[in-house]
Amino acid sequence: MAQTKIEQYISCIDIDKKLISNINNGILILDDKLTIYYFNKWLELHTKLKEQDVLYKQLDTIFTTIKTKTLIRKIKTALNIGSPTFYIADISKYLIPIKINQIKASNYTYMQQDVSIIPFDKTKKIVALIITDQTNISNTNSLLKANINKVNILNNELVKERDTINKKVLLIKIDTNNIIQNVSQAYLELIKYDKNELLQHDYFEYLRPFTKEKLLQDIKKYMKSKTVFKFEQKFFTKRKQEIWLKNTLLPEYDNFGNHIGFIFFKENITASKKLQLHQKKLLVHSRLVAKREMISMIAHQWRQPLSVITANISNLIISKELDTLTNETIDKSYEQILTTISSLSDTIDFFRDFFNPCKSLSETYLNELTNKSVYLLKNDFKKYNINYIEEMDQNLKIVTYKNELVQTLMSILKNSLDALLEIKIKNKNIILKAFKKNNYINIMIIDNAGSINKETLNQIFEPYFSTKSKNGSGLGLYMCKIIVKDYLNGHISLSSHKNETKVLIKLPLTIH
Repeated sequence: MAQTKIEQYISCIDIDKKLISNINNGILILDDKLTIYYFNKWLELHTKLKEQDVLYKQLDTIFTTIKTKTLIRKIKTALNIGSPTFYIADISKYLIPIKINQIKASNYTYMQQDVSIIPFDKTKKIVALIITDQTNISNTNSLLKANINKVNILNNELVKERDTINKKVLLIKIDTNNIIQNVSQAYLELIKYDKNELLQHDYFEYLRPFTKEKLLQDIKKYMKSKTVFKFEQKFFTKRKQEIWLKNTLLPEYDNFGNHIGFIFFKENITASKKLQLHQKKLLVHSRLVAKREMISMIAHQWRQPLSVITANISNLIISKELDTLTNETIDKSYEQILTTISSLSDTIDFFRDFFNPCKSLSETYLNELTNKSVYLLKNDFKKYNINYIEEMDQNLKIVTYKNELVQTLMSILKNSLDALLEIKIKNKNIILKAFKKNNYINIMIIDNAGSINKETLNQIFEPYFSTKSKNGSGLGLYMCKIIVKDYLNGHISLSSHKNETKVLIKLPLTIH
């Protein structure tokens, strides 16, 4: 086939010398009709096509994804102005579709390309296309954009968190010289101070009017050792309102690990402190009520022994007046009186032990505590024909606060007794069951005084709520709940159905 003028022109040029056939770029020589006159080795390698198979063919017939009009327009522009035009990878992605070797991780399926269209011969309308692989740069740019987006998101979240901390978290920051450097808005609103009243002031001078000297020294000691310190503190706002704060002291460091000061995180615990104080007052009141009830029970308990003593003394007096007094009568009366006095002494000992102020934990057999709980009630059980039944392992031990548990059991048993006295049934029963399950002891007190409606059950442990028709303080079961939960680390619940009411107390074998 006879060569065209352009083909003859191309064959006369030393292409290898002018454009370096082995350069690490794709090199194409085209005319303005997209006819291929040169296809270098780089293109052969990446497209798997041989130069001899593509020469003198139209580029867009080989690579059909090429936008023909756009490429021709760019070629003509380059020829007309006598300077290069370009395809940019960020915009056009690629000119020639070259699949990427997916051994390397990439965000792209096809090689991302920058293409320079260089005028080669304006007269013959020939251009050179220089194709540069920009895939790595595009990947890097893509990752960079993604990371920038993440940084922006994190930065926005950080701004929001700072705003939240400022509005919600109580904190003060001080430097290594104890000078206040920052105070959160939340803390300022709590204490009713202006920020300028605290900034650049000595933190300890600010604390001193509200803080005991020992606590101040403890704070300084932990600051010196740069260790975490937690403490509670009573404080007064600018308006002289009393509040309680739970503080956590933390050392603060900069990005290079240099110690730059301390942060005091604070928590407003005023409500819980007031609740604790209220519960303590209720507990004291409950103990007073329990004393009053116990004194009443002791008086009732003593009536029979005192009657026995009185009867024996009267018998001795009458026998003496009738001159029938014998040594045997004296010995018998003496023995009965001593036995009765011993019973009275036991009652006094129980009363003293029950109100012993000792608050130490001790290990004891559970049945010893249940015996104490029922001690002052057993005569009433007998008097009113109430069957009291205990079901438990006699070797069951527990480490607990004895008096608190005795008070709780006695209060529940007394409630069951009072409930049974208000109904008329033939067989009145109170059953106390206790058993070990895992690391807990379950104590159940069951009576058959009738079921309790759901509405009452929901309020039964509330303060000042009573189901008794009269003389009910409404504190008995509430204080049982407080004692079991806050002092004995346990749980108490009450259920009722089929004319039975059951109180379940779940206690740990050992209080830690």
